[in-house]
Amino acid sequence: MGKLDNKVAFITGGARGQGASHAKYLAREGAKIVVVDILDSIPDFYATATQEELDATVQEIKDLGSDAIGLKVDVRDFAQVKAAFDTAIETFGRVDILCNNAGMIRVDAIDEMTDHSMDVVIDICLKGVFNGVRAVAAHMKERGSGSIINTSSAGGIKALPYVSHYAAAKGGVVLATKSWANELAEWNINVNAVAPGTILSGMITGLAGQAGQDPDEAFKDYNANTLFAGNEPGDKGRVEVDDISKVVLFLATDDARTITGQTIAIDAGWTAS
Repeated sequence: MGKLDNKVAFITGGARGQGASHAKYLAREGAKIVVVDILDSIPDFYATATQEELDATVQEIKDLGSDAIGLKVDVRDFAQVKAAFDTAIETFGRVDILCNNAGMIRVDAIDEMTDHSMDVVIDICLKGVFNGVRAVAAHMKERGSGSIINTSSAGGIKALPYVSHYAAAKGGVVLATKSWANELAEWNINVNAVAPGTILSGMITGLAGQAGQDPDEAFKDYNANTLFAGNEPGDKGRVEVDDISKVVLFLATDDARTITGQTIAIDAGWTAS
């Protein structure tokens, strides 16, 4: 018996990286998974996930013994998010867990930031989270239960230069999470957030490309101020995707039934330094 048997999870930005990892962790505990991702390139930003990656993630979930569907969704568009949510209900009959994971970042000096760059980052990282909660809230209220897990960032708690749009959006997720926790507690809906530290991932690779850096060197630069030392696999100073997924899984289960309104930083102590 899994801790999430008969539960259904809706995960944005789930085709690869953290989202795909979260999906597989939840599936191993018995959850059926709805994976959504944008699958369209965004001008002047790094490459987004592909249909092939989405299909592969769905197949991996099925290989784990759970059921899953994959949908093309741009979280900036509420109509698309709502349509995907309706498809989830039609397919599985319910949604118990919402994991707002989709995100995008870009290096921009404030005096060089374009409307396009600002809009993309804020609309995906903040408006996209709003759209997910807007789509699922009425259903969870009707059921009288649910778990919403938003992805903020260590950079939304302790901001970095040259990514002010990202930091502002991720900081907004922290406060929105607290607001929704207060608003939805009446219906036994838990609302929490995770704030990942630096992870060697597609986002870091994209950032490195924008800054003209080698990805490994960029990772070490961005990961330089953790409390724990080390950048190599296994070091406590190196946060891995699995570290984030384990906390997401915890928050999705009844083990976290009394936790709401919290943002948990998984960052080797960076935000405390």
